[in-house]
Amino acid sequence: MNRYLFILSLPFLLWAQSPQEIQQEINQAQADYEHAKELFNPWYSGPLLTGGAHMMPPGYIGLQPYVYVADTYAAFDKHYTSHGIPDLIQLNPQINALQAGITSWLDVALGMQGFVNWQRDQSSGGFGDLGLTFGFPLLVEGPYIPAMKIGIGETFPTGRYQNLTHGKTAVQATGLGSYQTTLSYRIAKIFFASTLHPLNMRATFAYTIPSTVHVKGFNSYGGGFGAHGKVRPGNQLSVSVGMEWSVTQRWVFANDFVYSHSNRTKFNGYAGTLAGGTPSKVGAPSSEQFSLAPAIEYNFSSMFGILGGVWFVVAGRNSSKFVQGIVSVTYTWKVS
Repeated sequence: MNRYLFILSLPFLLWAQSPQEIQQEINQAQADYEHAKELFNPWYSGPLLTGGAHMMPPGYIGLQPYVYVADTYAAFDKHYTSHGIPDLIQLNPQINALQAGITSWLDVALGMQGFVNWQRDQSSGGFGDLGLTFGFPLLVEGPYIPAMKIGIGETFPTGRYQNLTHGKTAVQATGLGSYQTTLSYRIAKIFFASTLHPLNMRATFAYTIPSTVHVKGFNSYGGGFGAHGKVRPGNQLSVSVGMEWSVTQRWVFANDFVYSHSNRTKFNGYAGTLAGGTPSKVGAPSSEQFSLAPAIEYNFSSMFGILGGVWFVVAGRNSSKFVQGIVSVTYTWKVS
């Protein structure tokens, strides 16, 4: 009887492992992962839109300026049909990430931007809204686990958003006038299915909660002569997936897939009038947008790279349709 029990339990005994053996396998997997990175240590500086999930190490600073040149040439209605509008050309220089590592569990990123806008024979511009984001790690990337990070950000209304000039609203507005709190979750993983051409995947899920805005006159949300009241911008959801495929260590192909949704923007007050006494409108219905951003990267080193690409809208509802050329440089250095 004991002999039969032994035979029946033999497969389980063969599969059973001690904690030491399991730890040895984990250590070996980590060693294999590091060896794969040594065979081909990938350099990345993108993609254009999807944020990274890795922490900036303590004592390091990362700088990534962008230049966006956009042409907003159409608008989608509620039936996903686009209609042409007068071209709004926009030059938008940004520092999307002046990122500093504070500790192993905290980094901080500052975002600044400016605008120069042209539409028909009108032009204007100015400083945009300012962003500040604190990052906290959930997981550090390993052979079988991705990097994970959460972010808590705040956008400060430093751009112009109200008391705009009639007929120049589209070119004068550079901000939204709202304090916006953004909660984000980021995940990233490098896959070495091909040692010479690893694939870096990222995903970001962000939810933004804007504060109520007091507006007067012509403003970023509409309005007219004598307008005054409170605007409640709709909450926003954004989901982006980015990929980077290493052609060589220096040359990388990247692409972003982006979906965004905004709830209805509400208004309480007097909307004002347009020229001739026509009643004005303030606010907007719920909207959504789908877009792509393919790009090419060239990395001089693991700390210095440049990337450029095109961001364009594929489909939308109650939203704008645009195409943007984007160039960015990323540089990281150690300060202590």
